[in-house]
Amino acid sequence: MLGEITNSKYKKIALILGIMLIVLYVAENSFLFNRIGNTIFTYGIKPGYFIILALLIGYKLPKIHLMSKANYKSTVYAWAFNCGVIYISINILGGILQGFGKSPYSHTLIGILTNSFAVGTALIGRESIRVYLVSSFMRRKSKLALVSIVLLMTLTNIRLLRFTGITDIKTFTIFFSETIIPELCNNILATYFVVYGGKWASVIYLGIIEAAMWLSPILPAMNWLGKGVIGMMIPIFCLLYIMNAYMKMSKEVKTYKEKQELLWQWVPEAVGSILLIWFTAGVFSIYPSVIATGSMKPMIEPGDVILIEKVKDMKDIEALGVDDVIQFKRDNILITHRIIEVLREEGVPSYRTKGDNNSAIDGRIVRAEEVKGVLTQVIPKIGWPTLIFKSGNPNVIDDVEF
Repeated sequence: MLGEITNSKYKKIALILGIMLIVLYVAENSFLFNRIGNTIFTYGIKPGYFIILALLIGYKLPKIHLMSKANYKSTVYAWAFNCGVIYISINILGGILQGFGKSPYSHTLIGILTNSFAVGTALIGRESIRVYLVSSFMRRKSKLALVSIVLLMTLTNIRLLRFTGITDIKTFTIFFSETIIPELCNNILATYFVVYGGKWASVIYLGIIEAAMWLSPILPAMNWLGKGVIGMMIPIFCLLYIMNAYMKMSKEVKTYKEKQELLWQWVPEAVGSILLIWFTAGVFSIYPSVIATGSMKPMIEPGDVILIEKVKDMKDIEALGVDDVIQFKRDNILITHRIIEVLREEGVPSYRTKGDNNSAIDGRIVRAEEVKGVLTQVIPKIGWPTLIFKSGNPNVIDDVEF
């Protein structure tokens, strides 16, 4: 057991290592990267930096006391290998369902060797830092330490340039799903592999994934939703399995039961939260919308949430008729009114609309390209918190025309 002074010393060293990782990340995403050049930095400076860090940790810095039990390491290595193979296998299955694309990476002998060197040194260097952080800060199984380590390892592995394409909720959802979720979940699992088996357990798991991505001539060309689902579910279920198996193997029955209960509470919440983000962002064919006015009373009251089925193509547009309640966009405002007449100009439909509670017909014709979707369901009152948050006065009805 580490003493207080020794433990403090380890934490200071771990903090310095974390800062060194951040310094490299900043350099890689700054003008220095462009000034020096991509090739020199990627295949020279960055690998050299990680080699130095790994050598310092392995031979010069005080030896860390691993949390894992030595007699369980071979079993944990086998779990790490199996989880990596499962992750790749499910991705291949996704490719079979959605197609494959040509890998952008070089597969000449020189390309394979240089890429393996760059990726391998970064992987070993990063996992050497991770194991030092875990052993220094997670000895008392601090949740804050776990979250901090996972976030540090996740964010420093995503190029800053990739964040610049986020311009709205849709691009954020896509980026969050295909990049943040897989990286975050894999880092959670990798951190637990370090806890249970040390550095080489996480190197085995992440190394299999990296090797498949860099060495395969073809890669699954899944859409962002498929990448997000696989990137979230596989590491989570692998984590549940290894936590379950490790606790049983080490006979930590009480701790096992407590953690199992916490995990089964946490997983549905995490999955539900991500699905809610996808749902709200319009990932699925049906999306929710909160009604703020009384123009469609009594069918729809202020504070009700309506479910709108997206109009995807002209076939859906042609299927709309009188009495359908549609949602359309006008001047950046979503309006939900009923179709009272279908008009045609050169064969293209347009719609005259009216709110059920309005005495006047809407002043402008709704063009086909303005239609977002058709009403499918009304859920009473659950949107009131949103109205209160937006305006502080959910009783304001400002779009009713009499």
